[in-house]
Amino acid sequence: MELYKVSLETLMFSGRYDFMVFRFSEWDEVLTDLEEWDDYVSIDETTYHALYGNLCIKFRELIKYL
Repeated sequence: MELYKVSLETLMFSGRYDFMVFRFSEWDEVLTDLEEWDDYVSIDETTYHALYGNLCIKFRELIKYL
């Protein structure tokens, strides 16, 4: 979260892949689940796609070596 707070680019260009990105609707159950986490932020759809794609790329590179 600290890298994201600096900037989206800082997180994306880092080697970190220990973050989660997911989309959800206005379901109350999901909002209840979010309360279990200490730190989360709502993002727009463009940011979601950028971060999700970034995670896919990072994990693809990671599993190449497994």
